[in-house]
Amino acid sequence: MENQIAPRRNAFTNKNFALLFGGVLVSNIGHILFNFAMSLYILRIAKEVVGDAAPAVQGAYLLVSGLILVILMPFGGAMADRLNKVKIMWLTDFIRGFTILGTGAVIFFVQDPLIKIIFLFIMAIILGANSAFFNPASASLLKFIVDEDDLQQASSYLSGSRSIQNIAGLVLGGILYALMGIYVLFIINGIAYIISAITEIFITYDKNVPKEKTTFKIIIQDIVTGVKYVYGFKPIFVLLMMALFLNFFVSPMFENAMPFFAANALTIHESELLFYSKGMTAELWYSMILLASSISGIIMSVILSMQKTKEIYHRQINSNLVMFLILSLTVSAVMSLYYLGIVGVNFALISMIVLMFLMGFNMMGFNIPVGVIIQKQVDGDHLGKVQSVLSVLSQALIPLAGFLGGILLAYFTAYSLYIFSSLGMLVTVVLYICNKYSKVI
Repeated sequence: MENQIAPRRNAFTNKNFALLFGGVLVSNIGHILFNFAMSLYILRIAKEVVGDAAPAVQGAYLLVSGLILVILMPFGGAMADRLNKVKIMWLTDFIRGFTILGTGAVIFFVQDPLIKIIFLFIMAIILGANSAFFNPASASLLKFIVDEDDLQQASSYLSGSRSIQNIAGLVLGGILYALMGIYVLFIINGIAYIISAITEIFITYDKNVPKEKTTFKIIIQDIVTGVKYVYGFKPIFVLLMMALFLNFFVSPMFENAMPFFAANALTIHESELLFYSKGMTAELWYSMILLASSISGIIMSVILSMQKTKEIYHRQINSNLVMFLILSLTVSAVMSLYYLGIVGVNFALISMIVLMFLMGFNMMGFNIPVGVIIQKQVDGDHLGKVQSVLSVLSQALIPLAGFLGGILLAYFTAYSLYIFSSLGMLVTVVLYICNKYSKVI
């Protein structure tokens, strides 16, 4: 009798994965539409307090929230390996949900814009601290709830869901912010985190919690172990060093310059925008720019979910990285020409949508293989602390980049930000591609 190949099981037949997927989907949709609105709202209320220096306030907001995340992430990773990952997830989601609802109430009843800004900064600190514990726990959970053969499929589904989240969050964010204002988004995001927490309570997995008591000294030892583990894995370490500097130069383009373009350029020229008479406001066009990459991200996730897990990914990773660089440099060129008055707002708008759509393929084609490599090759007992070290090493400079981007926009010119980012990205990618370890991952 001929051997028959068993049909491949879909990851959604796994109850724990389905619960993780659903919880993350709901909370992240609320998170994305909330962040979309916040990027515009904080610029608007900061302008009431500091005038044209508002981008610097936005940069400080990004610095504070990001810095808390980076500082506490190693502790979150170490605790994810020692405590119940699921309990960490639902507890931090509950805290985030009630924090957002409470801040929304303050923003609604308080009229002084300075007090609003202060409470938004407090909220950013609390959310950043909880994300530092949630992220390593959720990232390291996947290996414990799906089989190794299903890792690429499950990772692709989760990555694809982020694109779905972006589409839903950005479309709803643009519509709700334009029609109802920021207060409704506080309510939606807070409730979304609470719903997510409730679904996560029902996730079960085989917990391998160490018997010894968890102390501060042991946590520090675990962090050191995680750093040594990553440093000893040279291809991943070199990749992370590249990501550290690439994120530093890319972040200002999207975290600072995009909201600045929407809040200023699109608003100033709003009546000139395509389909403005049909109801396409500046906020809706801004959401279109952001969700373009999410649409292509879904397509790429579906493609990758149908492929088998590979042993080596360096060609796929490097080719997507080079294409991302080319498209990012094109974004910089188009936006610089716009701010120099050489091209019009509609040309810049359509170009950005097309370029962001193309970039979505490369971002997903890079992120999914890297995630699969880490899930496969890192021992389960170290996965939480390693995930946190990876996140810190790749994102450590993003808070500083956000602050620097705000300074460039507030006190220099927008195209100076794009020149700075372009030169930095070019040098970073070339140095990585020329490194011997980029060819063995």
